Amino acid sequence: MAIANRKGAFLEPTVIACDADNSIATEEVFGPVLSVISFNNDDDAIAIANGTDYGLVAGVFTRDLDRATTAAAKIHAGQVFVNEWYAGGVETPFGGYGKSGYGRVKGREALWNYVQTKNIAVRRR
Repeated sequence: MAIANRKGAFLEPTVIACDADNSIATEEVFGPVLSVISFNNDDDAIAIANGTDYGLVAGVFTRDLDRATTAAAKIHAGQVFVNEWYAGGVETPFGGYGKSGYGRVKGREALWNYVQTKNIAVRRR
């Protein structure tokens, strides 16, 4: 199969409707795959988003920005994009939650990987 005028094996972008407990929705997939899961309300959607051991990146799409920021704050992911995908540059920290990683690269938060804070307390006599 050749896609984008290149020879080789490529996976075409794929959209899959599935249940929240399907492995395609609960495991990290590094490929052009989107799993679509229906939900009843915001709390249900957040529970689905947090129902995985991984949390690299999430997205929230809605016209209601208050609703979006409330949901984004509750989602366990290192980055949550609202109404767009992959915003930010080198100044924005990148890293995940759970099995998606520990710590951050990029941004000021990445510098904490290179320092060790030490407290020395002295009582004057």
